[in-house]
Amino acid sequence: MAKSISIEAGELLECFQWSDSPRDNDWEHVYEELADVMIYCIQMADVLGVDPDVIIRDKMAKNAKKYPKGSSEKVQ
Repeated sequence: MAKSISIEAGELLECFQWSDSPRDNDWEHVYEELADVMIYCIQMADVLGVDPDVIIRDKMAKNAKKYPKGSSEKVQ
């Protein structure tokens, strides 16, 4: 499943390969690729038996400690 997430993320990245805006300004395609990434992520969380909300909140709390507001510098 992790391979599929990576593949779909690559397809999302292709939308922005040469620019900060999607190719041909095709936002619908961007949304579809983003949905594909999210679908696989949710499916993987389900297979692993974890709650996406819980692991996201836990990670955000760790990031808040590591990167205090207003700073792009990592705190050791």
